[in-house]
Amino acid sequence: MCGFLVSNSKQISIENEAIIEKNLRFRGPDSSSGLKMNNEWISYHSRLAIIELDSGANQPVINHDKSQLVFNGEILNYKELGQKYFKKNYTSDTFLLNDLILAAKLDLNELDGFFAFVFIDGNGKLKYACRDKFGVKPLFFIKNENEITFSSEPNVLIEIFSPKTNHDAIEEYKIFRAPIFQGSFFKNIEQVEPGACFVNGRYFDLENELTTSRLDVSKKISLRDAIKKGVNSRRVADAKIGLLLSKGIDSNLIRFFGSFDNYYSIGFDGDEDIEYLEKQNIANLKITKVKSEEFKKAFKFLLELRKEPMSVPNEVMLFLVASRAKKDGLKVLLSGEGADEFFGGYDRIFNWAYQSKELNVEKFLEYYAYGKVQKGSDLFNKIKVIFDECRLKSPFSKVRWFFIKYHMPILFRRLDFSLMAAGIEGREPIANHHLFDVCKFLTGADLMYRGLGKRPLRELVSEFLGDDFAFEQKVGFPVDLKSIFSDPSNKSSYELWFEKNLEILK
Repeated sequence: MCGFLVSNSKQISIENEAIIEKNLRFRGPDSSSGLKMNNEWISYHSRLAIIELDSGANQPVINHDKSQLVFNGEILNYKELGQKYFKKNYTSDTFLLNDLILAAKLDLNELDGFFAFVFIDGNGKLKYACRDKFGVKPLFFIKNENEITFSSEPNVLIEIFSPKTNHDAIEEYKIFRAPIFQGSFFKNIEQVEPGACFVNGRYFDLENELTTSRLDVSKKISLRDAIKKGVNSRRVADAKIGLLLSKGIDSNLIRFFGSFDNYYSIGFDGDEDIEYLEKQNIANLKITKVKSEEFKKAFKFLLELRKEPMSVPNEVMLFLVASRAKKDGLKVLLSGEGADEFFGGYDRIFNWAYQSKELNVEKFLEYYAYGKVQKGSDLFNKIKVIFDECRLKSPFSKVRWFFIKYHMPILFRRLDFSLMAAGIEGREPIANHHLFDVCKFLTGADLMYRGLGKRPLRELVSEFLGDDFAFEQKVGFPVDLKSIFSDPSNKSSYELWFEKNLEILK
């Protein structure tokens, strides 16, 4: 897990090193490359060492032919791929990726992990700028004619290029808590899409995978085997790891299929999750109880570091619990992101979609949006077009596709930034190709049960914790912002959160 910047822009020079260091070093507290000039490209890399802890695996990797690689994330099957293609025992996933590219043997669909990387060939030509299938790792860029700058965070691009605020993004933020179509809060700062390469186009087509899966049932594998593979693969590390634990079925499923020495949970005094976990006598569980002032201080720190609004108050909580884990010497925390998207876990909207014969966009937005989207508005029409063009047939399958494609990357961005701000890597034992290769075969009838989603996951966790736990109605416990921030205008918690976050754009 790391942070990087690579650019051929004439606006970036050694004079920007302090700005780049200030904005990206938090993503890689173990080492910093400083600015490196090579073949008319300038690069920077800060590293959080998790696989191959030795400094010999630091980046950028500059090869004998002057080609170079900057890489953020992990390729967890690097040992298997090293044997398959080179009959060699690799200790670094970075060098495995570099060698696959140099040998023209890279198949992005073979990589089990989460990543964003840029590779410049020996002639100074951009050859790869890729992001993992589901968008776990961020890859932002700003382009101007023949110049382009890639970065793991938009904050450094904001400070160097001073782009204008994107007001369409703010409107999306008001409705969805994130600019799901705009790419960022700033004009000209965009993202490489999940499952795509900036140079070579899309290598993973989610819609196609979901459309053709019913024709390929022979390849279906068991859910139990997929969870074991997902959890075991996300435990690959040379550093200490732990699990973020709540009362939810997702993190508990990971707990029972993995072996962990460290568990972490967080909340405010009186939160139901905390009260439940305190009664379970789980060995090595560390619970952090947050005070209002602590939350406010962390909120201010994160907002100033990120330089753009955060999506939900849970980002602050994630940072605080990760900070506790960091003090204990951990570098990796596993989390249950993706289960709701893969397995239809947002009960109200997925149950509505399952019972519907046609997808009504107005009704969808009533369930999904946090504010009113006027029929006929540009945003309404954009949502309507993407559903009209989607080749999936049932309303349920279309809604699930939407959540995986558009909603899930928001969660990953939330997890990635919040944990990296504390010097911790977040990993997703459920939201990966192992579980996707199971869930893509499942229909609404397979996933919904008496108004509840995630039926296969619930049935599995019931073996460990019983039906009462597994089929309990999901209840959210939002942070009570009105008890944290002063509010003379008596706004709702959502309005207050929105107002406080948008102050960073003024």
